[in-house]
Amino acid sequence: MRSISLILALLLTAWINQSLIAQTHLSWNSASLMAGMDTPGKLSDSAELSRVLYTIAYGSTGKKFPKQVLEKIDSAHIARMVGLIIKDTAQWQLHARAIEPLAEPYQDLRRTVDSISLAGSDSLLQWTTISHALNEYRIVNRLAGQMTVLVNIPSATLRVIDPAGHVLLKCKVIVGSPHTPTPIFVANLTRVITYPYWNIPRSIAVKEFLPKIKKDPSGYLNAMKLQVISPQGNIVGPEIIDWKRLSAKNFPYRLRQSTGCDNALGVIKFDLDSPYDVYLHDTDHRELFSKKYRFLSHGCIRVAEPVKLANLLMGKEWLSDAFTDERYCNLPSKSYPLPNAVPVVITYAMVEAEAGLVYYQDIYKAFANRPVTFNR
Repeated sequence: MRSISLILALLLTAWINQSLIAQTHLSWNSASLMAGMDTPGKLSDSAELSRVLYTIAYGSTGKKFPKQVLEKIDSAHIARMVGLIIKDTAQWQLHARAIEPLAEPYQDLRRTVDSISLAGSDSLLQWTTISHALNEYRIVNRLAGQMTVLVNIPSATLRVIDPAGHVLLKCKVIVGSPHTPTPIFVANLTRVITYPYWNIPRSIAVKEFLPKIKKDPSGYLNAMKLQVISPQGNIVGPEIIDWKRLSAKNFPYRLRQSTGCDNALGVIKFDLDSPYDVYLHDTDHRELFSKKYRFLSHGCIRVAEPVKLANLLMGKEWLSDAFTDERYCNLPSKSYPLPNAVPVVITYAMVEAEAGLVYYQDIYKAFANRPVTFNR
């Protein structure tokens, strides 16, 4: 009987060990999926393990970081974690957790995913959406040690994240429409401009403004507070221009909207060191922030809380809450450099954690050819 009991005990122990191994590999596969890996890799293979851990820590990104944006990649830390996991694979989760981003949007989503079961026919589709979102948030970890502005297009929200990963500000934004989308990029925010001019992009000037100006030059220009600027940089009176001869192909001028009052940029502009001519700014139509559909701009990003954002960037209570309400006309535009450049990351994450998983519409059809699910 003792021998039979011993055999049964050994068989039970072996079964438990095999179950634990299976669970470990299942968890590792899940972690690899959330890292966006096509194949999970082997815990015993240092090269594959390093690849997965690097992605878990810093994401796999096609975003180009300009030279001005300082990336901080701790390859030595990844190598140490690889060594520790190979020595003791049972503790891989503990070591992998140690390299994950601290940013709250990432951690909130990660914890929510851990706490729910993604079962059913849509589970693979959900994994695709979640892994992409986690990967987007991991990019912030490349900027560790810096305050970061994170703008997520599908949710039309902005977050300011401090070096410890805490969200200092979360507010609504208005981003580009499907026809004039906000580009996905990383750039430094370098200065704040109060009472900015709006230098109207040429494409908007000739397609939207020029046909209306030609119908009533002085009337329309005055109503819109627009100035006509010559190639030499001088203001030109509309009465001396032969508007009938001008067209989209023949328009040597540029248009500039006067500061304050009804200026489309409002009274605060956040200048980005970006090649896209895209920036963050206040707006003269604040009522639009109450809408659920906030994909309305030509590509720039309108901020619902510009004063709070400006004060965080400056590191002090610089502007009063009433600053955006006191819209004077034609005040001089002033530029204020930031104490330190702040990276801005534009992301396209279609799921966030807010008392559960919240999915957003693929507004730009970025995943039109990929299986994803939405409930919002």
